[in-house]
Amino acid sequence: MTDRPKSPAANQMWGGRFASGPDAIMQAINASIGFDQRLYAQDIAGSRAHAAMLAATGILSDSDAAAIGEGLLT
Repeated sequence: MTDRPKSPAANQMWGGRFASGPDAIMQAINASIGFDQRLYAQDIAGSRAHAAMLAATGILSDSDAAAIGEGLLT
């Protein structure tokens, strides 16, 4: 079995399954993934607090806020 050399245009994210890599918009969206991975816990905590605030002001029902809060933990 011989290994084929990868073309310079091959994109590691796509694992060589496609002739070209992702569109520029997808590259831009994924550019912050390293930061996102480090900040996920704070992001989830902020989203749970936001849902609680929306319930406290009557924008969300308590049951909806609880469901959102639980959903963010799974």
